[in-house]
Formats: sequence, structure tokens, C-alpha cells
Amino acid sequence: MRRCLLAFLFCAASLYAGETFTAESPPTASQRLSVQGNQLLFAGKPIRLRGVAVGDPIQSRQDRPAADDYATIRRDWHANVVRIAIHPMYWKTLPHDQVLARLAEDVDAALAAGLFVIIEYKVIGWPDGRFEVPTWGGPEVADIYNSSFALATSFWDAVAAKYSADGRVLFELWNEAIYSKEDWRPEIGQKWAELKPYHEKLLAVVRKHGDNVVIVSSNEWSHRLTGVKHDLLAGENVAYAWHIYAGHGQNDPQNWAAALDDLQTVAPVIVTEWGFQANTDRHYKGGVKEFAEPFVRDFLEAKQLHSTAWCWHPVSGPPMLESDWRTPNEFGKFVRDYLTKHNP
Repeated sequence: MRRCLLAFLFCAASLYAGETFTAESPPTASQRLSVQGNQLLFAGKPIRLRGVAVGDPIQSRQDRPAADDYATIRRDWHANVVRIAIHPMYWKTLPHDQVLARLAEDVDAALAAGLFVIIEYKVIGWPDGRFEVPTWGGPEVADIYNSSFALATSFWDAVAAKYSADGRVLFELWNEAIYSKEDWRPEIGQKWAELKPYHEKLLAVVRKHGDNVVIVSSNEWSHRLTGVKHDLLAGENVAYAWHIYAGHGQNDPQNWAAALDDLQTVAPVIVTEWGFQANTDRHYKGGVKEFAEPFVRDFLEAKQLHSTAWCWHPVSGPPMLESDWRTPNEFGKFVRDYLTKHNP
């Protein structure tokens, strides 16, 4: 009897983690992700999402064997969610059916591996305002983070139409909003009141097709969440994004807490980007002791935040992999150990 009970519990845990579903047999309506208060539920039961972000399959994963990669992420890294991006430039310049087909290769492979999937629109900018122009790549990628709101609207209309039947897929509506070139300055302040109407419009577009969980962001590259808990986006199945890297707030947990502002007490917060790199001159310079350990211990776990570390990639920074696309570096080992320890 005891063996039977243990076997039952093991199977139940596998179901709870989303392992038994495939892209060919999507979950029923009762097996969808949903939001209740500050909890994220799956099939009506609380669940924690912990995983990795993999970037844009068109930009940086175009030659990767999707099925192998997501099997590795699920089996060897013990992730239960991945975050997959599409940049606005590709939606603007390539045939939409081509973009959707390439996105589907990765989404379908991730779902088949037993992973939940966050689809993110990789814009960095203010709706119909300024957007970031990368210093790498030259003029051919100047438009990669294009912040045209009409472009974003058409993207979510197409993506929601394609994926709303599957409740394991979440939609991150706007990757990073930056109100000004120096959005990090305290005097810029919280711009949620100005950004919120744009989220309302994108949410309405998604809701024409289904009730999938959506993830919304605030300004300062999705880091400044102060005050949002008092002015939540209306509607069901809404979660909030938070981005944080080594160096944010001078690695002072009090500054991190001020930016988060206890939003997780009233709504699910998904840290869709976090990371560090010791040997770099980039803004995410930092290490395990001063950033990763206190952040995981006192924020991800103590505050029950969901997360996808950025980035499961050998180049996109901060990277988790060596050039062979398999061997984890210091950051990757830390993330893999964290996922192995905490995910069922």
C-alpha cells in the first residue's frame, strides 16, 4: 500500500509540474495557468515557475536544434518554464507567417519537453516614443527594439490568436519600458500611470482570443515597481514583470526591496530577467556572494517570486553557457544548482 501511495504521489507531482502534456495533446480548460490573488495556479493548484530565458530564435537561436535544447533545459537543468523572445524588427521586416513559424518551432519543442512557455515581445522603449538603439551590429539593427505601438498590437493579435488555446503559454506584453535615456535617475520617477493605458489596450487585444496569463511591466527597464500595488491593471490573469541584475541598487537589498515595493503581496511577480557576470565591464558586473546568493535567498525564495534567468546562451549577456552551448559557466552553474534544488 505504501509503495502504491508513493507511486501515486510521484505521478501527481509530475502532473503538477506539467510534465505529462505534449504539444499534440494540449491541456483542457481546467488545466490552464491562472491568477488568484498573488498566486499563480495551474489546474487550480499553486505552482512556482522557475526557469531560464533563451532569447530570440530568429536572432540568436536560428541554427539551434530546438528539441534537444529544451530537453536539456528540462531534464538536466530542471527548469519548468522558458522565456522565448521575438524582436519588433523581425515582426516589422519579415513575413508574419515566417516569424510565427519560427517561433512555433521553439514553443512547440518547449511544450513537448514539459515546459511552460513565456512568449515575450522584446521591445526596449516607450510606446510610440524613444527606443533603444544598440551599440552593436551597425545600422542594420538600429530598429531591433522598435517601440511602435501599432506594431506591438499586431504582434499580440497574431500570437494570442495562435496560442490562446494552450493555457501553458504566458504572454509578456512589453519587455522593457524606458521613458527617457536616463530612466534610472530617481527624478524620472514612476511612470506606471502613463504606461498602464497601453497595457490595457494590449490586454484587450489578447482577451479577444483567450484568458492566458499576461505579464506586464513598468519603466526603468522593468525594474521600478513602486506604487503599482495600489493601481493594479484591471482584469483577470495578470502578473507583473521585474528585471534585476547585479549592480542594481548598488547591490543593496534595501534598494531592491524599494523597487519591488511588496508588489508580490497582492499579485504574482515573475522576475523574467535576472543575472550576473563577474568578469565584464557591463552594467551587470557582479558575483555570487554580493548578488546571486542574497537575491535568491531573500527575494526569489523568501518572497515566493517566479523567475527566468537571462540568458541560456553563450553570447547574450550575461550568458550562462560556454561556446559549446552545453557547459555552464559560473552564472550557469549557479542557476542550474538553484533550479535542481528547488524545482520538483
